[in-house]
Amino acid sequence: MNKQFLIQCLQKGMSVREIEALPNITIKRSTISYWIKKWNLNSYMKYSKPVYNDNYFSNIDTKEKAYILGYTLADGYISNSTIEYGCEIADKEILEFISSQLGAKIREDLVYNAKQRRFPRARINIGNKHLVEDINKLSGGIKENKTFPRIKKDLEHYMLLGFFDGDGCLTWGYRKDRNRIWQKVTFTGSYKLLFAIQKHITKLGIVSALRPKSNENCFVLELSSKKDVLQILSYMYGEEDLIVLHRKYNKYNALRLELGEFEETTISTTSSQATGHSVEGVETTGGKMGSLNNQHELPSLEIGKK
Repeated sequence: MNKQFLIQCLQKGMSVREIEALPNITIKRSTISYWIKKWNLNSYMKYSKPVYNDNYFSNIDTKEKAYILGYTLADGYISNSTIEYGCEIADKEILEFISSQLGAKIREDLVYNAKQRRFPRARINIGNKHLVEDINKLSGGIKENKTFPRIKKDLEHYMLLGFFDGDGCLTWGYRKDRNRIWQKVTFTGSYKLLFAIQKHITKLGIVSALRPKSNENCFVLELSSKKDVLQILSYMYGEEDLIVLHRKYNKYNALRLELGEFEETTISTTSSQATGHSVEGVETTGGKMGSLNNQHELPSLEIGKK
């Protein structure tokens, strides 16, 4: 450990945890703390513990709260008194949004090690039992029992959008054998949570299938017809007044463009997005074992199908 480097980190307001996560640091935070004490560097420390909005989830009365609640249920790790979020660096805008709402601090881990499957990520760790208690109260408790919370009707689509940005996926491409576009929206999670989502979207007239995910202890909720895919995406994005993860939103717009959902005046401004997204997950044969359906077929539960 270099003394001057450690001083510079402390003067920037970095915590011991953040210093540990730096790509050029190979020692544990306990060792970093040891050198801070050994070299008497406490006077250089400018780190202050974040002040969280304790009552943020006590009343879901804004679109921002609804979105973050949905994202938390999808991709947040909730323990007895802590909420943790993590995502790849490219999607850090989600954590920046959460940080702006909850007062949390983002940490970046830029270490790359392909053999250990360790890639650059951004993280938020919130130690606040009040936030945890309110989320559990809304969603039904521990992970296996969590369900989709009941909130104000006009905020439900923001909550579903948050879940989609966390554990949802839109894939589409061209079927060369049939000369048409295929599309698919999937959500991944626990059975109880996805079943509650399925019941909700069934009321909107959307047909979906719920099945176990191959070789994993979770389930997949999927939609594949053009009508249902466009309807659920249109429902989630609503008036497009809360776009947090632009990567998925751009893919949605690219699909709309290819399917002719935009007016002619819009095509010139969005066509540049289509090329980059239309090839993702391309299915060349139309078979069920292609990249669109890359898991073994299992019995599915279908609701809302006539």
